[in-house]
Amino acid sequence: MLGCITRPPRQLLSLLCTGNRLPRISVLCTQPRECGIWLSLGGFHERGQDWEQTQKIYNCHVLLNNKGSVVARYRKTHLCDVEIPGQGPMRESNSTLPGTTLEPPISTPAGKVGLAICYDMRFPELSLKLAQAGAEILTYPSAFGSVTGPAHWEVLLRARAIESQCYVIAAAQCGRHHETRASYGHSMVVDPWGTVVARCSEGPGLCLARIDLNFLQQMRQHLPVFQHRRSDLYGNLGQPLS
Repeated sequence: MLGCITRPPRQLLSLLCTGNRLPRISVLCTQPRECGIWLSLGGFHERGQDWEQTQKIYNCHVLLNNKGSVVARYRKTHLCDVEIPGQGPMRESNSTLPGTTLEPPISTPAGKVGLAICYDMRFPELSLKLAQAGAEILTYPSAFGSVTGPAHWEVLLRARAIESQCYVIAAAQCGRHHETRASYGHSMVVDPWGTVVARCSEGPGLCLARIDLNFLQQMRQHLPVFQHRRSDLYGNLGQPLS
């Protein structure tokens, strides 16, 4: 089982640590051990090796295995610097550094999981790159706004699932941050056909979905789009992920 959580408990939101060590995440490590599940968690604020120079953090998505160990970490590569009328400006780059690499898909009992975060879903190149590297499930812990959420949230997730022929799991923060910002919620799971197979409402909740890898493989056989790509016309996505 793969569980996905966005915005862990408040005491973890200010996670500041050095390098690959994530000491405060140990607060959550007992859950996987006790329940026998893997956990996808995001986003954490991680202080990197260059903190002294930049005073900025990374927006980090971590994957815990069923023993409570961190098996993968992804630093968000696309920062949300936008001005949406009615939603208020966002300048993620004021406090956050962009990640410089993608994380290769991780083998889990549910399938091979590719890690991304929120605004990353607006960039299909990332999901296609992960799919070409073997991903069967794409994860997007997110905090979409109250304006972009109703307009784009479901559409983008379904598009990423269809074009990558992957399951998409998107845990979404909900509720009001402060006077000028609220998150849309509506966590959901989308299958490779683009069908929303599970969803939550705008408030806190839990949704469950079956990940059927046989169905995924049938989809890819019936619609072999990756075999039909014309890299001679529009190029490819570069070298395979290491």
